[in-house]
Amino acid sequence: MYKVTLRSLASVFALVLLLSCENEYSEVGIDFINSLEVPPPYELENIVAYSEKYTSIQTNGFNDYFLGGYVDPVFGITETKILTQVSLSQTRPDFGENPTIDSVVFTLPFFSREIESGIYELDSIYGEGSFKINIYESNQFLRDIDPGENGEFEENQIYYSDQENEFSPNIENMPLVTSDVIKPSDLTSSVILFEKIESDAVDTLNLSPRIRIQMPIQYFQEKILAPANSQFLVSNNVFRNYLRGFLIEAEQQQPVYSMSMFNLGNADANITIYYTNETQVEEEDGTTTTDTLFSQYALNFSGNKLNLYDNNFNVDLSNQNIEEGEENIYLKGGEGSSAVIELFTGPDTDGNGVSDELDQLRENRWLINEANLNLYLNEEVAPSSKNRINRVFLINLDDRRVLEDYGRDPTANDNPNISRQVHLGPLNIDENGDRFYKIRLTSHISNVLNNDSTNVRLGLYVSSNVNQTNLVNTRNSQSEAFESVPRSMLETPRGIVIHGNKSAVEAKKLKLKIFYTETN
Repeated sequence: MYKVTLRSLASVFALVLLLSCENEYSEVGIDFINSLEVPPPYELENIVAYSEKYTSIQTNGFNDYFLGGYVDPVFGITETKILTQVSLSQTRPDFGENPTIDSVVFTLPFFSREIESGIYELDSIYGEGSFKINIYESNQFLRDIDPGENGEFEENQIYYSDQENEFSPNIENMPLVTSDVIKPSDLTSSVILFEKIESDAVDTLNLSPRIRIQMPIQYFQEKILAPANSQFLVSNNVFRNYLRGFLIEAEQQQPVYSMSMFNLGNADANITIYYTNETQVEEEDGTTTTDTLFSQYALNFSGNKLNLYDNNFNVDLSNQNIEEGEENIYLKGGEGSSAVIELFTGPDTDGNGVSDELDQLRENRWLINEANLNLYLNEEVAPSSKNRINRVFLINLDDRRVLEDYGRDPTANDNPNISRQVHLGPLNIDENGDRFYKIRLTSHISNVLNNDSTNVRLGLYVSSNVNQTNLVNTRNSQSEAFESVPRSMLETPRGIVIHGNKSAVEAKKLKLKIFYTETN
């Protein structure tokens, strides 16, 4: 009883004390907060930013490839072709006796999603134009392993976007087939197919939108089903040297262009041979009837495949000012361009390899609360909605890896459209209606200022998938820093123009804003 009473009295006393101090506590708190002097952000203007054009980028080793043409109001026309090997879906196939091809169908499904029954929304379609598809037999052998300068045979073979002229002597001049006119943006309804599975039975298929082209029957009858060629079907290594692949070309129906991305790793992306076998069956009454067996066999787009680019790049980036920077930054996907951003580039009077400004900031020992790069679109140079891309990508250009802020981003998730939004802010609109990207570099800047991390160059790229961090090789680059680019740069043909550090528009000039707390 005594213990309960004592605890109750203590509780009442604490409650009375809290109530009696409530007003005083609130007033002191408000006065304390209002007395804080939050310094304005430090704006770093000693920045150099310029653009780098690529003419040769690795395009093999993936599944997603562009086909068609894209017209950019600033950067010009990009046209792409696909060169691909084909593989046997089953080695040593048994086609039975006297197989006869009924049809051969080339299929490329679009990226799409069903929004209502039988109606689809297409993805990765650029432009409202149309094209015909030409398919050529390729005699270009695409090897898997690079023999190396001294016959090491240790690295995978790399193929590049600018190798069409090198390969063209080994591509047949006349196409095997030319399709009807195809307008991808109109193909939003499901494809209904009727496949014969028996003489008196038909299978009805409702499929997502796709390109389907009837291939020449005689070619595949002789090339695949002829018994004399069965020796070439024993393995895919043998087969890929026998039938070396196809070049797929989109012949634009000008003046409006169209480009689409296709996943050649999709199980439905293939060349399917539909064939029959007829056998004579003797019935019990002595009569003979013909039994027809319906079968199919697929050639898949596996093995080596690559994009070949024909790029009419309209922007001259040959004389970029790498010492002082540029008025505009030009970023384009595909066989396009990226930007170099160098921070803390001011004078270095003591010759220690670090700018005087960076030396001073390091001595301040600030606690870095936030650091942002605001990248404003230059919509006077590029006013078209085509030149508005939702995401950009940033890497440590010297070490060719993502920044620490990328790994620390709490918004990381499997959906690239909403992933990494703290570090790589999506295209946004400020209070004046101007479009910009906010790139947060808090951890990176904190490390540079307080942890003696190297002040590395940064590489900026357009991206359609910020979760894709793999790098691919380039050729003909002016320094080692440009010998690779993010794979995601190849997943969009579009481009943007950003105000650089020399922009005449002060409010949109490229700057780094550092929000800090003084620790002294």
